[in-house]
Amino acid sequence: MQKEILIETVYAIEFEMFDHVHESNGKPLSPDETDTFRIMRLSHLKTWSEALLNSYLQDLETAKASGTNLMAVKYGRMMERTFPEAYERIKECLPAVSEAKKELAGKLTTILMKWEGGIRERYPFLDRRGRPLYSKQDSPAKTSFETYARGELANYSEETLTLYLGDCEKLVAQGINGTEAIYRNMVQMYGYASLEDAADRMSGDRG
Repeated sequence: MQKEILIETVYAIEFEMFDHVHESNGKPLSPDETDTFRIMRLSHLKTWSEALLNSYLQDLETAKASGTNLMAVKYGRMMERTFPEAYERIKECLPAVSEAKKELAGKLTTILMKWEGGIRERYPFLDRRGRPLYSKQDSPAKTSFETYARGELANYSEETLTLYLGDCEKLVAQGINGTEAIYRNMVQMYGYASLEDAADRMSGDRG
C-alpha cells in the first residue's frame, strides 16, 4: 500500500471513531471541527514511517473489529486529569494498560515533551495558541499536551509503541526535533509558507 493511501486509510478510521464520539454526545461535528481534526491528524501521520503506519492501522482495525472506539477510550483516560470524579465512574470500563506499554509510553512521552518544549521556545506563537504543556496545568477547560500524549500512547499496541520509540530515538541520535516536521506540515495545511512565515504573520497576535 502506497504511503499516501495508507495515511488516508488510517485517517478514515480515526475520523469515523472521532465522529461517533461526538454523535454519541449529541454534538455533531461542525465543518470547522472536521477540518481541524483532519489537519491535526494528517500533520502527525505524514511524519510516520510506513512500518509505524501499518502497525497502527492494525491497532485500529483490531479495535474496530472488537467494537472498541479508541477515540472514546483516549478521552476517557484523559479525564483522570481533567474530570477526576467522572473518571472514577468509568475507569473500570477502560482497557487495561500493561506494564510494558506503560514503560514504552513513558519513554516516548519524555521525548515528545522535550521536543514540544523546544519548538515552543523557538516559536512562541505555538505556545500561545496551543495546549498547556504540562499535566499540572490541566483543567476541565484545558487538556495539556502531556496528558493528551499519555492518553493517546496508551491506545497503541506494544508493537506500535516499540516502532514509534525506535523512530523517535533515531531522530534524537541525529539531533533532530521530530515535532518540528509536524508543525511544518500543520502550518502549510493552514496556508502558510513555513513556520517562519506563520510566526511573522502572527507576531502581533496575542489571542
